[in-house]
Amino acid sequence: MSTINYSIVSARVLSAITHSPGFESFGAEIARRTGLRGPSIYKSLARLTERGFLREARVEPARHGTPRRWFALTDAGRVLAERWGVMRRETVVAERLRAVAAVLDLGADDPLSRVADLLDVPGVPGAEFDVNALVDAVLGPDGES
Repeated sequence: MSTINYSIVSARVLSAITHSPGFESFGAEIARRTGLRGPSIYKSLARLTERGFLREARVEPARHGTPRRWFALTDAGRVLAERWGVMRRETVVAERLRAVAAVLDLGADDPLSRVADLLDVPGVPGAEFDVNALVDAVLGPDGES
C-alpha cells in the first residue's frame, strides 16, 4: 500500500469526501465544505489520487469552463481516513444502512433511512437507540467488519 504524510489540507480534503454522499465529491464542493482554496485542494486531490487513496469517479461536461471531475474514496482511502481520524464510524454505518435501504428499494421516509440520516449528524441528536450498540452491530466491536 502506498503511503502519504499527514497534512492538514489532505486531512480536510479527505474528511470532506468521507462526509459526502457516496464518499465522492468534486473540487468546488470540497472548497465549500472546507473553506480551502482551489490550488490547495487540487494539489491534494492529485496527490491522494496518485497514491491510490482516491480515484476519479466520473467527469461531467461543463457548459462553460473545465469539466467537473468527481473523486471517490478507495478502500485504501477509507483506511487512511480512519487512521487519520477524519471518518467517523457512524458515517461508515450510515452508508452501509443506505446501501441496504437502496437494495430493498425503501424510501427516504423508511426507518432504516431515517436512522442512517441520524447517524450522519455528529452527536446523533434525537436518537432513540443506543448508537454505540448499533455501530458495533454493523461494524463489529473492532470496527473491522
